[in-house]
Amino acid sequence: MPKKTIIIFITTFVLVGVIILGVFFWMNKDKGAGNVAETTPWYQSFNPFGTGSDVVTGPDGEIPIDGQLPGEETPGTSVSRFYQITDFAVAGATFLDDTRPVVVDTTAEVAPQQEIIKTVISPNTKEGRKEIQKILNETLSLSPPLVVDGAFGKKVTDAVKEFQTLNSLTVTGIIDAETAPYFTKSTTTENVIPTEKTEEAPSIRYVERANGHIYKMFLDTQSKEKISNSTIPNIYEAIFDGTGKTVVYRYLSENKVIDTFVATLGAPKGEFLPQNIFDFSISPNKTQFFYLTGNSNGSAGTLGFFGNTKKEMIFNSPFTEWLSQIDNNQRIYLTNKASYVSNGSIFLLNASSKTTTKIMGGVPGLTTLVNRNGSLVLYSISTATGPKLQIFNISNHISTDLDKYGLPEKCVWSIDSISVYCGIPNLVVGNQYPDSWYQGLTSFTDYFIKINTVNGEWETIANSRKETPIDATHLFLDKTESNLFFINKKDSSLWGLKLK
Repeated sequence: MPKKTIIIFITTFVLVGVIILGVFFWMNKDKGAGNVAETTPWYQSFNPFGTGSDVVTGPDGEIPIDGQLPGEETPGTSVSRFYQITDFAVAGATFLDDTRPVVVDTTAEVAPQQEIIKTVISPNTKEGRKEIQKILNETLSLSPPLVVDGAFGKKVTDAVKEFQTLNSLTVTGIIDAETAPYFTKSTTTENVIPTEKTEEAPSIRYVERANGHIYKMFLDTQSKEKISNSTIPNIYEAIFDGTGKTVVYRYLSENKVIDTFVATLGAPKGEFLPQNIFDFSISPNKTQFFYLTGNSNGSAGTLGFFGNTKKEMIFNSPFTEWLSQIDNNQRIYLTNKASYVSNGSIFLLNASSKTTTKIMGGVPGLTTLVNRNGSLVLYSISTATGPKLQIFNISNHISTDLDKYGLPEKCVWSIDSISVYCGIPNLVVGNQYPDSWYQGLTSFTDYFIKINTVNGEWETIANSRKETPIDATHLFLDKTESNLFFINKKDSSLWGLKLK
């Protein structure tokens, strides 16, 4: 049989087989070995995110009742606590008290005002010398008084010496720099228009990912304004210092290397940090930073302060897979990059002695979030049903299970370093965490809670499941903990959640 005929025969056979199998599966798609609810055809059970069971968490771990979970508002019954700040992707954001001009009501009547202006009299003019002679006569009650003619002779010199002695000044007999401020004349002005006033108001600043432009929004009015249009395309990460004026831009350059550029609003130029910084962290008070770079021996860590060009290398390691954090006491924490197939550890780096101490280890899929004062570690552990949140007390080495599914990267510590606010997934699919979440293979829809890590009590704030589904990351609070802000990992837009 010719070779061409054989190829046509095989191709036809395969196509007929595929068609027959497709018809068979379609006819049996709703059939099972017993009850329909008990079995599912193999092709509908395929799970690319792991072999673990799907876990409905929800507040209290409850299954939805009539399609609604606790913590959800019934549509149309209440104003949503969620509010969207941007309709574009952001690379980073921060809270600060910002300055703005006070709005003046120009239609209101302004009461006449007076302002007294004092001017030092110059002894270099005849009129000025006359004024000085008048003041000497009045102050010293001279008899006979000086002749007010603007001519300084021996009598004026003696009078000046007497005046200087009376006021505990150096006795020179001349109107010198020390004596001159005692001879002034006053001018009164009326109907002075008040100068423009300013006030401080809570606001947030954020960086647009596409172009690096900086915006600010006041929380009370929600008025937005672009405050910088300096363009840096495709920002991956933007980090603000405590003033909100200095920004660390991190992006991939045209040469395919990671650039880190530090810029300050209004400054003529910025500063490039070393290329290919693979991890950058900032302290909670946003005064200092720490970054990791690779070298021929592994990796090196450098500590710096905003506003200070001096930096110090304080860490060397043969390993490169590190994630760093800093507390407000200048302590640095290093965690192995996590995977559900390996155990992770967290270490404390002493910046002064440049030594490391192991805090805890042997935790599968370990990711961590240290509180502000460095006393507690919020961490996740990979389990057969997904990532579980736990608390580790550094001083007594005790772990406490919070009985919640989630990741520390979806939480933020409160100012008191006791409570945490978290975005908790309503549904956990599979068990390959945190890998599948970091890689974007799976996404969560969160409900938001506040957990007291001392007594384990928690409260539900809001649920995004029936609104715009939110997979929260990069969480931060305002100063009064009235608003929680976060980036929605689904599209990198910036959101707020009213807590009070």
